[in-house]
This record gives sequence, structure tokens and C-alpha cells, in this order.
Amino acid sequence: MNIRKKLLASLMLLIVAPWSVSYAQTYDVMNLPAVESKLASKSMIYSISNYHGRFFATGHFGHILYSDDGGESWTQAKVPVRSSILDIHFPTAEQGWAVGHEGIILHSSDGGETWVKQYDGLRFGTEGLAYYEELAASDPENDTFYYLVEEMHFAISQGADKPFFKVLFLDDKQGYAAGAYGMSMVTFDGGETWEHNMHRFENESYYHMFDFAPLPKTGQFFLSGEAGLFLVGDVVARKATQVHSVPWEGSFFTSSDTADGAIVMGGLRGRMFRTSDQGDTWTVVEKPPTSSIVDSTLLADGRQIFVGIAGEILVSGDDGNSFSRVPVTAGGRIYAVEAGPDDTVLVGGPSGIKKLSLPQ
Repeated sequence: MNIRKKLLASLMLLIVAPWSVSYAQTYDVMNLPAVESKLASKSMIYSISNYHGRFFATGHFGHILYSDDGGESWTQAKVPVRSSILDIHFPTAEQGWAVGHEGIILHSSDGGETWVKQYDGLRFGTEGLAYYEELAASDPENDTFYYLVEEMHFAISQGADKPFFKVLFLDDKQGYAAGAYGMSMVTFDGGETWEHNMHRFENESYYHMFDFAPLPKTGQFFLSGEAGLFLVGDVVARKATQVHSVPWEGSFFTSSDTADGAIVMGGLRGRMFRTSDQGDTWTVVEKPPTSSIVDSTLLADGRQIFVGIAGEILVSGDDGNSFSRVPVTAGGRIYAVEAGPDDTVLVGGPSGIKKLSLPQ
């Protein structure tokens, strides 16, 4: 229970808005469609991404936006929920998934213009309890299943209060959603069914999982998160193993691969680390002091951009070994960044989406 009671300041800074509490108590956000607003692109934004030439932004009150002109103008998508949407992924130009608060998983089959709900946090507890009770009965010597039965009882008692932070699809059929307190789901049929996956990840303390992405080796991926959590997963074996050599016990909020196959991770208190051997060894990234590092992107020319929540923008031209401050300002907090066209970046935060020009 101590884990449950931890003060997760990092989580509150990134995703919890004061208005979400009252809505979540009745779950109206899960049953009411997002309200259309001409100011959606100027309100809270949690993620910005570019898939197949179309830019996407997600935000509070169920806002999902898309742009076909490099972020100059934005169109609000039709979304069936008002939950805050935290991440989005399109493995193809048409098929996409989005995740967020209240354990929401959404699906689009028209390039992100309209969405349907595939899953929510109320199902997470009830379906998870039945799933892990069955596994516990079939394998009574495996203590993990009994722990997860207890976790599902706890999830039911709390309701749909936990967010998915990240969604990743390997193709239009196989995909993963990961989030708070070790929440992990997998689908092999494009989201027609979602299967509990927590027992396949070595995350015994049920730490939050903030980011994950494929590794260069085919069929492998990694996850990073709270308390220095770093897992290396195998798609075929359907498991992820924790790497215990991470030299930092703070949260990692974002990660980015480099042209030479390394991984650079950033997180709490502005700390950044780099590994070129999937976590066997680590080096401290050289950088100026910043606030917590919350998002990153890779530019077309191979440079990496990492951003601090207080508005700092950092750039690396040496595969993430060192970063320098970019002399541009977002004019406020940043929660998201994505490479834009023609030496620009799109940043998102409490004041919406801004397009910034990078110095040559």
C-alpha cells in the first residue's frame, strides 16, 4: 500500500488537471463526446506527433486535432469521450490508436478524423480479475498471479482512475498500451480484444511506464518509467525484463533513439542518460541545467531535440552525447514537441500549439 500512497509530483505536473477529478467521479468523461471548440489548438496539449505526413495533437476534454499543412492550421476530430488524451500512434495512414485518462483506448480507421472507444478503465479491473483468477487457478505455484488478483481487486475498488500514458502498434494488428501503476495491455487483432499483459513485464513494484519504442534489433522494444525503470522486451517471447544497471532512481519521461543505435533518456530534475548497449552501460549526457525533461523528437537531419517542462529546448548534433540550449522560447511550459517542416518544431503545453523556427 505504500506505493499507492506515494506523492507522485511528476505525474501531477504532467497530466493531472484540477478539473479531471470531479468529472472522473461520475465517469461522465467516458460517456460524453468531446465538445467542439475553435480554441482547441490554443488549449491544453499533451502530445504532438507526425505520422505519414499528417500531424496530430492530443489534449484535455477529449481533444484530438490533426493538421495537413505542417501545423499551420488544425482540425478537431470527432471523439466519443471527454477524457484527457495523452498519446496517439498510427502504424498506417488510416489505422490509429489513442490512449489517455480513465484507461481509455480509442481507435480510428479514417486517418484520425473520427474515433470510437475500444476500451476503458472500468473493464480493466473487472476483466483483469477474471483473467488472473483463471491463471492463478491453473498455476497455483505462481505467486505473481495472486498478487495481480489483489491488484485487480484494488483496481475495481478505485474505478477508472488510472491513465494509459503510451500506445505503440508494431503493425495494424499487434499493439501495446502502457501506463500508471504498471498497467499494460496487448492486442493481436487490431483492438477487437485487449489482453492483460502485466504478468509478462518484470515490474514487480508496478511502477508507471511513461515511454516505449522499438529497438534496432527486430522484434525487440524497450520501456522506461518511474524510479529508473528500464525494461527490454521481446515480441516473440512476449516478455520484458528489467535492466538493473540504470544509474538513476528518478523517473524517465521520454526517450529517443540515435542514428548510431543508442538510446537517450530524459526525466526528473533535468537528468539525462545515454546507453549504446541496451542498458548494459550508461553515460551521463552533457547538458546545461534545466527543469524536468518531458519529451523529445528526432529532426530530419539526425539532430535530437529534448524539451524541459519549464520551456527549455535542447539540441544535440552528436547522437545525444551532449546537448546545448536552443535560443528560442516557447513562452511558457512545454509538455510535447515534434519536428515540423523546414527547420521548425511544434511544441504543445497549457497554451496550446506553437510553431517555432530553429536557428540555422
